[in-house]
Amino acid sequence: MSIEPSMDGSTSLLFTGRIAGWSARHRWAVLVGAVGVLGGAVLLNVFLGVETNNRFGAGESLKASSLIRERFERLAPSAEFILFSNPSLDVDDPSFRSTVEPVVAELRSLEGVASVASFYDTGLESMVSSDRRVLMVRLEFQAEGCCQDWVISLVDAVEDADREAASEGFEIAVFGGLSSSHFFEETLAEDFNKILLIALVGGLIILVLAFGTVVAAIIPLVMAVTAIFMAIGMAVPVSRVVSLNFYYYEMVLLMGLAVGIDYSLFVVNRFREERAAGRSKLEAIQAASNTTGRAVFYAGITVVVSLVGLLFVGDPLFTGLGLGAIMVVLFSIAASLTLLPALLSLLGDGINRLRVPGLGRASGGGGVWGAITDTVLGRPLVFAAVTLAGLIALSVPLLSLHIGSTPFNSSTVPDNFGGKRGLELLEKHFTLAETDPLYVIVNPGEGGDVNAPGVQASVTKLIDAVGQDEAFSPPFETQVNAAGDLLLLRVPVVDSGDEDRAADALHRMRGDFVPEAFDGTGVEVLVTGGASSTVDGRDNVKAKAPIVFGFVLGFAFLLLLVMFRSIIIPVKAILLNLLSVSAAYGVLVLVFQEGIGEEILDFQATGVIETFMPLFLFAVLFGLSMDYHMLLLSRVKEAYDRGYSNEESVSVGVRATAAVITSAAAIMVLVFGAFALSGFVFFKQVGVGLGVAVLIDATVIRVVLLPASMKLLGDWNWYLPSWLNWLPRFVPEGVREARVFADD
Repeated sequence: MSIEPSMDGSTSLLFTGRIAGWSARHRWAVLVGAVGVLGGAVLLNVFLGVETNNRFGAGESLKASSLIRERFERLAPSAEFILFSNPSLDVDDPSFRSTVEPVVAELRSLEGVASVASFYDTGLESMVSSDRRVLMVRLEFQAEGCCQDWVISLVDAVEDADREAASEGFEIAVFGGLSSSHFFEETLAEDFNKILLIALVGGLIILVLAFGTVVAAIIPLVMAVTAIFMAIGMAVPVSRVVSLNFYYYEMVLLMGLAVGIDYSLFVVNRFREERAAGRSKLEAIQAASNTTGRAVFYAGITVVVSLVGLLFVGDPLFTGLGLGAIMVVLFSIAASLTLLPALLSLLGDGINRLRVPGLGRASGGGGVWGAITDTVLGRPLVFAAVTLAGLIALSVPLLSLHIGSTPFNSSTVPDNFGGKRGLELLEKHFTLAETDPLYVIVNPGEGGDVNAPGVQASVTKLIDAVGQDEAFSPPFETQVNAAGDLLLLRVPVVDSGDEDRAADALHRMRGDFVPEAFDGTGVEVLVTGGASSTVDGRDNVKAKAPIVFGFVLGFAFLLLLVMFRSIIIPVKAILLNLLSVSAAYGVLVLVFQEGIGEEILDFQATGVIETFMPLFLFAVLFGLSMDYHMLLLSRVKEAYDRGYSNEESVSVGVRATAAVITSAAAIMVLVFGAFALSGFVFFKQVGVGLGVAVLIDATVIRVVLLPASMKLLGDWNWYLPSWLNWLPRFVPEGVREARVFADD
């Protein structure tokens, strides 16, 4: 097949159409290449794996954590606590002791255990609850060779002991830094299996309803899963260069399901339209990619650039989230331009197989959305004013936004969290001080020695000072690295679960105790751990927010300016997107700070929005909301350039995209809503924030504010100053008259 030149001498196909045409003609090469890349990605992940970390924060806490990682080959892990509880027995009862001591003996025999101490060994009353019905055992692992397999053995041993002692009225539970990480990973895996099942099954149902055929519905799911696996494979080499936060996988899954399905949905829908209009298979593939595929490309690039903004924060958490999302979005774009055309070339009209009677035959009238839009266009000022007032009211709670970290306690962890009972017993009868301590890092500098008398005297002075403060609780343990050039002091914080008190303890440590103890020594002293990551991360987010906002908004403006050759369209799109994002923020505050809907979502409000949430939501939502704007505005621009009036163009554009945008939005809301079903509050916040914003954007913004504003502005929508006429021209999405296809 050849493409005849248009009247101005240029070819009618843009780069997206040319890439798709090549992929369709070389379908087997593309399919084999895709299978090879996918197989390589799986092998990389299986045999090498992704190197991840659990670091977050910035400033002093991040610098201190980096020093620990660089200079300590082996760092002694925090203690594990095994709790024995019997409401009917006193710890002094021989029956209580006869239950505890065999378990303690077994724990001492486990691989990697350095020490196990109980009340019966130490006689310390701090290891017994005030009612003397609960007893604590403190276990420490060796530093060398620690320790995933050891933790699993510990958890298994405690669970076995709990089952055996249950008949005698005992509860035996474990909680500590390492075991809680193990339980967290288990619970997270269980949550994400549920999320994945909901997203795939629910997405398939929505796609079947949209297309009316099972084969067409499966294609977007296949594309999304392919992009996800490829991104996970790419993360293997990327993680060797830039350390990825362990949440990268959740971000890949979240964005992969959302954009991977949506992008393919748009292109497949357009391909079927072109076939229905009488184009040959290859012509339909090229037309779909030249039009909707181009909108997908620019929408995807907007998402990527928005996510790049997260990298400016300089926080490992934002870096991991940003890179994970960027990789899967890039693979989704690439797959929609290459692999999808190859599949469509292979399937042809076979994509309509397994048709479900009565589905997928909606008229081009736009259905209910088209009718609503026509009503809005009839009275644009009234509808715009009412809708604006509603969204602004929904945004008002944003003014009371309080960012922080959700406390890790028994009220915030889900019921299926394996260490919940141990956490409850520690909270009620003892203290969580040792589970989330502060770490004071003493760095004497190049050539310095932490064992020098002056440094040791300062360390002793610091320990004596914090020992007199009720906010801190012994034991205050020190550890020196092999080179003797870094000392770590572990300082347990009594109220580590209370954000305000923990932050106050941190400020006293940094502002009072450390300066007083090390004044005049010339030694660098840093404080990390505990509340430090939250405090430093929050300060960093506030400082970097203007940079992220400026970068994302500036690039989006330039991209829309070039794509639509209009000054008004970019400004209006940015304002409308900011409105939907701010409304989503308002809902987050109402739900997660004020507690509205706690029973529905099964959580307890903590009064804070996660520190990373505002910038994260802005970057993701601003990029995603551009998807629908670009698809809809491209169709509006097409109609306008073909001679329709401004009002007619808006109506035509909304009607032409109503079904596909509704289906795409439904899938995104489903995927994000599934995250709201997670047992962890921070994932609930992600799910609710993203889901609400997409819902607002795909409904009131798309069918009310956007049409109303375009009607009110009239031809000014397409205003471009003469001094910007040098901007490149792109063929409007969907203009068929400008293209002439001819068979070879």
